[in-house]
Amino acid sequence: MPQSHNVEWLLDTIEDSPSTSATAPETNKIQIAYPPDIATGVSERTRTREGIVLIQDTHHFAQRSGLSKSPLGNFSFTFQEPVFVIHVVHEGQVLIADLESKETRLRQSGTDGFAHLLGCSVEQTATSSQSLITTTLIIPIQYLQQLLDEETMTTMLERLRVNKLNSFSCYPVPASISKMLENCLDHTLRDLLKALQLQARVLDYLCSLALHLDSGIVKSQNQHPAKVRAQNVRNWLMNVGAETPTLASISDQFGASPNKLNAEFTLEYGESIFSFLRNYRLEQAHLAIEKGGQPLKVIAHRIGYSHVNHFITAFKQKFNRTPGSLRS
Repeated sequence: MPQSHNVEWLLDTIEDSPSTSATAPETNKIQIAYPPDIATGVSERTRTREGIVLIQDTHHFAQRSGLSKSPLGNFSFTFQEPVFVIHVVHEGQVLIADLESKETRLRQSGTDGFAHLLGCSVEQTATSSQSLITTTLIIPIQYLQQLLDEETMTTMLERLRVNKLNSFSCYPVPASISKMLENCLDHTLRDLLKALQLQARVLDYLCSLALHLDSGIVKSQNQHPAKVRAQNVRNWLMNVGAETPTLASISDQFGASPNKLNAEFTLEYGESIFSFLRNYRLEQAHLAIEKGGQPLKVIAHRIGYSHVNHFITAFKQKFNRTPGSLRS
């Protein structure tokens, strides 16, 4: 284990200040009002302060209902600025009818939907009696440009045929890429670390999609400056202490897009920036537990876990022992 860890911020006995809700993603879970003999459903919606919206819907239809089609409802959206929308069907089939153009699209696993919008009105209908599991990701175009830079974003939108406002398309995407959006929210984390993980997973998805499109968005970075920059990012992360950086703050610090920094870092160290920070903080927690008597729940809270039990589970997965065993 590296000996250069600074863990004094974990051993500090000053009481933690309460987290600010402005930094944490806002998540609302809604039970969908189905008759119990027809189906059950849950819609989970998360919004970040950068304007990213993640909608994860799950519908389980009762086999005994005998319905081959189940109306899901009409949905209208109006956005304050242009957005990039990704719609993924992980399981089942859904028929989406545009109420303005009257165009209808059958959506199923393997072919993802993409759009560049200011607003839309659609009607959705599940077309089979099996479960329907979908993810919708909405990213403001302005923030997408910050993540990928303007040239990269333009190339991606052109390849997906949604470079014009109010355009829609479907494009075949491997399940290994689409599944990234199904698992991009970790409720065991809290506040800024939870937000950073969501941003990192979204960035991983966009980079993987870019490689699939062969758009040149992510290329091998063998140049010496890229190697040095990745090392500088790592050293900086090892000294941020209690602060949890955002992708934007890392980008500002090192003068490159989050997409480029993450690609360079992954090539150099074999893991993403978020994965490194999460693992490094577990190593810091390991040393802090050995050196001091700070309660485990305080350490768990400070390194970004929403509950001490989530911290214990992650600690055991990494070190094959519980944190409590270091003090026994």
